[in-house]
Amino acid sequence: MNNKVIRNPTFDVAGENSLPSLVLIHGSIVTRTMWKPQAEGLSDAYRVIAPDLPGHGTLSHIPFSFESAQQTIAEIIKKEANASTLIVGLSLGGYVAMKVAENFPNLVSGMVLSGCSVNFTGALGSYLKLVSKLMANGWLKQNRVKAEEKVRKMFPLSLTDLAEAQIRDGVFPETLGPSFSEMAGKDFTTILCKFSGHYLILNGEFDKASRQQEEKFAAAGKKGGLQIIAKAGHACCL
Repeated sequence: MNNKVIRNPTFDVAGENSLPSLVLIHGSIVTRTMWKPQAEGLSDAYRVIAPDLPGHGTLSHIPFSFESAQQTIAEIIKKEANASTLIVGLSLGGYVAMKVAENFPNLVSGMVLSGCSVNFTGALGSYLKLVSKLMANGWLKQNRVKAEEKVRKMFPLSLTDLAEAQIRDGVFPETLGPSFSEMAGKDFTTILCKFSGHYLILNGEFDKASRQQEEKFAAAGKKGGLQIIAKAGHACCL
């Protein structure tokens, strides 16, 4: 087993070059650091690559958008992955994964989409747009201390050391506004309808928001599936 995680400037990697590639995309506020257990645990079977998204971590100087995010992931796959890749995305990372599959279909063989099976359309989309505008104009400010508290609560007690490592690497609540703006009004099931590979909708039992439309997302494509992790919340991978 090669479970050593190698830290590169903008991404972590573990596993031999010859192994099938697995790209892990983190959610908003946090960074690639959250994926360290998976990078270590899966590196005997996969070449695991965990990048930072724009607006987060080492790429915090690049404004977040779906365009910048999908370009970042596509470039890493082209340079570091072997052939087409399995992409795992949590929350915002799941929506990014779907955009990569839409615009770079030859790079994506399959997807695991966690905490991202809801479309922010209609009244919900209008609300998200309003929140993003309030944030952009500074009328609704993000509190970094509260953001750190929220991040700590994401991690179980068994991963306290990892939670503290994530805090040291930074939290980035200022990306919430741009990400809300990007997600508002979009129907991601249309992407899944066109996706030719297998994908799995993977949600935590207690993630009520994401579970509202999980069956619709799972049924959107010909090769979709659905699995629930018992007694888990939004960040069910933790």
